[in-house]
Amino acid sequence: MLLKIANGLLASIFALFAWFQLNDPDPYLWVAIYGYAAVVSFLAIFRFYQLWMITVGLVVYTGGILYLLPSVFDWLMNHSDVSLISGMSAERMYIEESRECFGLMITLACFVFHYFSAKKLN
Repeated sequence: MLLKIANGLLASIFALFAWFQLNDPDPYLWVAIYGYAAVVSFLAIFRFYQLWMITVGLVVYTGGILYLLPSVFDWLMNHSDVSLISGMSAERMYIEESRECFGLMITLACFVFHYFSAKKLN
């Protein structure tokens, strides 16, 4: 029962994340990223774990994190006095890319959770 609640909460959170991305400059990418996590979480409510879907999420989101990680390091090493909630500009791409990286980290944590939940059931 707790697993159903957790998966329902994850599905709702990621659906909400996807909805918030509709006003983003690149909504198709981020709606797909968060929407994919919402769908996998929704299926998990019914114990319908597809390991291939979870593995795709693990690989793709890890790749995205590795791609964006230099911006996080740039922010931490050179601009730590700048808040990530401040406005973004072309000169400060590290802000948006750091936000995106943290979003992918949250999503990756969801897929790690699903991976171990699926393994536990098998």
